[in-house]
Amino acid sequence: MACLGAKYHHDGAHYGGMAFCNLFLSEDRGQDLHFPATGLRIPLARGTAVVFDPGQPHAVISRRSSGFDAADFPAEQDRVQVFLTWELPVENAHIAQTLQIDFDIDTATPALLDQEQVWRNGTPASVCPDSGQWRAERPPC
Repeated sequence: MACLGAKYHHDGAHYGGMAFCNLFLSEDRGQDLHFPATGLRIPLARGTAVVFDPGQPHAVISRRSSGFDAADFPAEQDRVQVFLTWELPVENAHIAQTLQIDFDIDTATPALLDQEQVWRNGTPASVCPDSGQWRAERPPC
């Protein structure tokens, strides 16, 4: 895969039963993988491997920035990050144990839904693409 920065998002609706494993192949281009809920910033450079919960808000941002700004990724500069990605099934007991995953699953609600969703505090949730903060579905950030 490749990206030229990435706004804040989560991938939990499609990969909720997985952990992401990304291996970055590009040289250091001054970008970080940022998790705003924890403040964790991982510098992206060739050989960096990251395993994470795709349901957690994250973005690829400029190292000198406090958040995502499209202006940090002008088309005339080569800032593309190339990476391999694969999913690890967390329902596999060995993977869950290795990653120290504890499940807290609401078994009743999913049976009523016609598509995968991410819920937070009892309501469907999305991520503000500018800040990475959780929000109820559809209101402006």
